[in-house]
Amino acid sequence: MIKLRKAKINESMKILELYNNIIDTANDEFDPKWNDEYINLGFIEDSILKEELYVYKVDERIISSVVVNNDFGKRYTDANWIVDAKPNEIVVIHTFAVNPSCRGRGISKEIFNIIKKQSLKNHKKTIRVDVINGNNGAEIVFKHLGFKHVDTVEEFYDAVGLETFHLYEHVLK
Repeated sequence: MIKLRKAKINESMKILELYNNIIDTANDEFDPKWNDEYINLGFIEDSILKEELYVYKVDERIISSVVVNNDFGKRYTDANWIVDAKPNEIVVIHTFAVNPSCRGRGISKEIFNIIKKQSLKNHKKTIRVDVINGNNGAEIVFKHLGFKHVDTVEEFYDAVGLETFHLYEHVLK
């Protein structure tokens, strides 16, 4: 059974509930600093319509969500990336979320392996992600998945203000 698949528009509210649960249970280990301004119903529906939002289900329950595309925008073009790649040669992971009650079960690894396999199949060179400063748990997870820290940058977003982001890259072989 395929557990990771593109989200459907009728799942929008359940996906929003997942993100709200993560926002409500943020702590010193996992704090993505998301809020209802950044992760909202509009963002979710837009990501679904673009076919970039994926859900991971167990027993018909959405326990993880992730946006996968190649949009890192211009803000990170000058970073010290390991691989020199064009936008169509990269995969970017955004808003990767696992229900807090399901952490520690290898779900992140399973999802990443699916993303990696699909990326290799589509001849991508690298997978990239940014992690907001203070989201220590996410940094540990991505390092465990084989990502390398490549740079640290400051960026302003309306939802969080000026923040520091740690950029990670996983080179595909």
